[in-house]
Amino acid sequence: MGRQSPAHGGMPSFGGEAMIRCVRIARRREIGRWAVRGVLGAGLLTLVALLGCTTLQPRLQSDEENEHYAIETIRNKVTVGNAMPVPVGGIGLVVGLEGTGGDCPPDSWREILENELRKEGVQDIRKVMTSPDHAMVYVSGLIPPGASKGDPIDLEVYLPRNSRATSLRGGYLHKCYLFNYDFAERLSPSADPNGPRGLLRGHPLVVAEGSLLVGMGTNDEDETASLKRGRIWGGGRCLAPTTFSLILNPNEQFARVAALVAERINETFQAGYRGDPGTAVAEAKDKYSVVLRVPPQYRLNTPRFLRVVLDIPFTPDPRVISCPLNEKGNDHRSYRQRLADDLLDPAKTVVAALRLESLGQNSKATLKKGLKSEHPLVRFCSAEALAYLGDPEGGNELAEAVAHSPLLRSFALTAMASLDEAVCHVRLAELLTSGQEDEVRYGAFRALRTLNPRHKLVQGELLNDSFWLHRVQTNATPLVHISSTRRAEIVIFGEEPMLKPHFGLQAGEFVVTAARDDTHCWISRVPLHGRQVRRPCSLELTKVLRTLADMGCMYPEAVALLQQADVGGVLSCRLRCDALPQATPVEELARIGQQKSDPRAAEAELIPAGQDLGPTPTLFDNGLTAHSARVQKRQRLVESSKQQQVLHEDAAQE
Repeated sequence: MGRQSPAHGGMPSFGGEAMIRCVRIARRREIGRWAVRGVLGAGLLTLVALLGCTTLQPRLQSDEENEHYAIETIRNKVTVGNAMPVPVGGIGLVVGLEGTGGDCPPDSWREILENELRKEGVQDIRKVMTSPDHAMVYVSGLIPPGASKGDPIDLEVYLPRNSRATSLRGGYLHKCYLFNYDFAERLSPSADPNGPRGLLRGHPLVVAEGSLLVGMGTNDEDETASLKRGRIWGGGRCLAPTTFSLILNPNEQFARVAALVAERINETFQAGYRGDPGTAVAEAKDKYSVVLRVPPQYRLNTPRFLRVVLDIPFTPDPRVISCPLNEKGNDHRSYRQRLADDLLDPAKTVVAALRLESLGQNSKATLKKGLKSEHPLVRFCSAEALAYLGDPEGGNELAEAVAHSPLLRSFALTAMASLDEAVCHVRLAELLTSGQEDEVRYGAFRALRTLNPRHKLVQGELLNDSFWLHRVQTNATPLVHISSTRRAEIVIFGEEPMLKPHFGLQAGEFVVTAARDDTHCWISRVPLHGRQVRRPCSLELTKVLRTLADMGCMYPEAVALLQQADVGGVLSCRLRCDALPQATPVEELARIGQQKSDPRAAEAELIPAGQDLGPTPTLFDNGLTAHSARVQKRQRLVESSKQQQVLHEDAAQE
């Protein structure tokens, strides 16, 4: 049957069989608030090793750019610090495992959890730890750089190697805390590296809790191994902000320099910052560093925020600065005027727009002139900068870029999602309902849901406390979209998809079948323990998913069934996985422009070589690729199988 609602109220006592039954049924929140005293070892190291591609590296300014403007910026004074994700970890207890849990042999980690239970007044710790419905787990996560207090983070949950538990499916991680950590031997070579004492716990940075998604492994492991680990998308909440740091260069480490850097940044962002009371974007901590908080309008694009910060002039009033000599003699234009002229030059517009944005609100009039340019890149860069400055005038231009420029799509959608103005709400809704390309529709869906989760087009229903189902009425070709990162969701675009008999689909304990002439299908659940359940259901996909969820199906099984239906030709429309608009690296843009056979070549020519639009914004960043390896692998098999099928059909026709 479907999963039960969580239990509420204070922490129950674990004494007696009645309380054990309560824990088994609840499998939910408020069983206890256990501050974990240990953190993970090898598992976290593996996770950290996967992070090379997620590091925020602000774009370096070229020597030519420095010579062109000859103005001292914050980039010349500092180096960005704290741009790496912060790994956190802890020990937790998963409940509600319906007989697949088990004890863990005595070791240091179990001792840590037992001590915390004892502090909470639990009487019969042995029953809790040995229950077949419970399992001790390691929990890990990554706090992205620039995260704010309360921001969600994804969690990895996995069983210790010596655990007797066989599966985490259907489990619920009770509230626990995750800590940052360091290794004792790194600080003291003589320290004992074994056991928890080899790890030095820091501060509690994340509170973790939620239902596990099991069966979507982090690598090419087999099905049995995949059941011993799970994920909780958005299951952690940051307890404190993780700020960037600007580390002053060795020859600039003076209190007055740090204070001036902070002052210049705050002057630029003061109109748009709505942080905690008494805080500012930048704060000089000492003569060595400046703490940097991310303003709300840049939360979805932290790489751009760093680029803008580093381009802020160090001189308080750049309007009076003349530019350097050129081949025609002395250029008497001010820095701002030079930028205004360069904004209208497609070969310089990307850099000029960023630098105008770094001058703050006074640049709006100049950027609005760029909206009237005949060149689409100039119009786009002007509109994007205006959006981050809080001006809606470029909203329509951003929507046009989404619809017609795949290379600009991720940036345009992120800028629209960052600007809470009517034009963005209206145009995102239009793109969502009328867009023809998958990346346009799903990109607009994610942007609009981020901007306004209560909008009627993006409201969905939570099924089985496991995944979201969204129905978006559009006039475009029907599409079913599944996600393998960030959020467990199935989005159905267009008319209702149907399952076409005859078929037999199976994932985990669930089987969906229909004979050739059936007008309905049968959904069966065959659990390892308990009675088989069988129900009739309509062939409409939405009703099938709701029935599956009501019978206890979770997201991994739902995704597997959809992919089987797609590869077998049973689904009446296309299935896509992670149709996310992505940024194209500058080197790739140059290659595309040279490949005249590439359909994107004409568009790439509109972005002159060397123009760096930046990395994919945070809103559409896939996160750890390893998180979605199993779903992506299945999707590749689906696409490969479909391609082979098309080739066979073509060969048969010939």
